Amino acid sequence: MSYISELRKLVGHAPIMAVAAMGILWTKETGILLEKRTDTGEWCTPGGAIELGESLETALRREIKEETNLDISSFSLFDIHANTHMVYPNGDEVYYTDVVYEVNGFSGELKPDGESKELRFFPLEELPDNIMPTQSDYIKRFAESKGYR
Repeated sequence: MSYISELRKLVGHAPIMAVAAMGILWTKETGILLEKRTDTGEWCTPGGAIELGESLETALRREIKEETNLDISSFSLFDIHANTHMVYPNGDEVYYTDVVYEVNGFSGELKPDGESKELRFFPLEELPDNIMPTQSDYIKRFAESKGYR
């Protein structure tokens, strides 16, 4: 059982704060990996909340493995996006601090888990319209940092 799940037993749907490790998996040849969420149908980067006592880097590796089945080997800090407000379809409310990493080294066979119904690489100049609003800003800045507008 995750820390957030245990906390939810105590506070219900009330707003909480959480820190999330997010990965922008990207290469010039493949583009950026996005996952289509099962709960909202929006596209987003893989990642999620860190567990108690877990480092950001360990959480990043764990979340990407859980959500995509990929192992990561090379990554660097891209951005920290604070106070990201999210209300989930079930009513859970979270204020996230997203610690966003650029991930260049990854391997394995793509396989979505229960949180996503599709995984797909998109060229940076052809990003989908329905990107999760809490992530669209840093995904756009990432594309601009690579020369795409």
